[in-house]
Amino acid sequence: MIRRGWPYFEGYPFPERFVYLDGLKIHYVDEGYGGRPVLMVHGNPAWSYIWRRLVPPISLGHRALALDLMGFGKSDKPNSNLHDFPHHARIVSGFIESLGLRNIVLIVHDWGGPFAMHYLARHPENVAGLILMNTFLTTDYRIPPSVASKITPAIIKEASVHPEKITDAEMEAYWAPFQDDESKKVYQMFPMMFPNSPTHPSFKPMREVEQSLPHLKIPTMLVWGTARSGTIYPEKISKLIPGSKLCQVNAGHFVQEDAPEEVEKLVLNFLEENSI
Repeated sequence: MIRRGWPYFEGYPFPERFVYLDGLKIHYVDEGYGGRPVLMVHGNPAWSYIWRRLVPPISLGHRALALDLMGFGKSDKPNSNLHDFPHHARIVSGFIESLGLRNIVLIVHDWGGPFAMHYLARHPENVAGLILMNTFLTTDYRIPPSVASKITPAIIKEASVHPEKITDAEMEAYWAPFQDDESKKVYQMFPMMFPNSPTHPSFKPMREVEQSLPHLKIPTMLVWGTARSGTIYPEKISKLIPGSKLCQVNAGHFVQEDAPEEVEKLVLNFLEENSI
């Protein structure tokens, strides 16, 4: 049953599922069975809707999961003071542990990257494969203040190379979780989570993620929209991860929305080629 106040979004027909973590009701998609779990973790200011095109094809041979981070999508919206790296990372870790997911493949984007990678850094034995999409995994990553101030769901279309392909209905879906000023605080808080000093709450966990990269021993692919941001940062990350493969896509930051067909092909090929 769709929660009251949530319209049906075309292309997102998945039944609602919830798990309680840290006293919060966390929504997730869970499709397919019999194969290895593939967990997709979104970033700011998206929600599990951004994975809607990947869930069906992945679920044909795997268990496809996508959660809504706290404050996003259909998950509970806590006090804005709770939006820090340690809390979000604990939600992702708690999700994996609560559902008993084993030998998982992680597909992560934007802030979903460092949150999920924090789990991987501490539990490398439970992750069988990794796909990174336009994320940031080092303590030196910054976004210009001029960009940070403009982060709303509208940026998903504005940052696209093919904005004409993103419909008004799709943008309505991205705006749906943010119906009042209080709910909008979540995406406004995220730009402040970049560590700007060693005492910042994000610095220590981000450093832990960064230091884990050279020690990864799993198949890893970077699917990166480089049309607007260039190749310097993904090349840096790829060099840090042994044996990783960098696939550049003519797309913006929200690569899975901007170039869905190419992303789907790359993801499915990765899973098949690595037998995971």
